[in-house]
Amino acid sequence: MRRVVLCRMFDLLEQTYGIDVNREEFVGERVSLHEIDALLAFKSDPHLDDLRGALERIDDGSFGVCIGCKTEIDQRLLDEEPARRMCERCEKEYNRSSSVYMEAHLIH
Repeated sequence: MRRVVLCRMFDLLEQTYGIDVNREEFVGERVSLHEIDALLAFKSDPHLDDLRGALERIDDGSFGVCIGCKTEIDQRLLDEEPARRMCERCEKEYNRSSSVYMEAHLIH
C-alpha cells in the first residue's frame, strides 16, 4: 500500500508543482520521509496532507482501520483512495448525520 500512496503523492506533486525528483526513486522508497516532508513544505494542498497522513498511518500500523468503528476498511476502497479513513458504513452514517444537521440548522 505504501507504493500506492507514494505513486498518488508523486503524481499530484508532479502535476501541480512540477517537482524535480525521479519517479522510481520516490515511489521505490529511496526518498526518505524527511525528503518527502521537504518536498511538501509550503505546499498548501489538503490532498497531499491526506496522503502524508496515510504514510504515517502505514508506519504506525493504523492504516486501513476505520476511525469510526475501528474495523478494517475494504481493500477495494483503499485501492481507490489510499488516504481513506472511514469504512463505507461509517462514511454513509457521517454523511447522513451531516445532511440532517445542515437541514435542521439552515434557515429557509
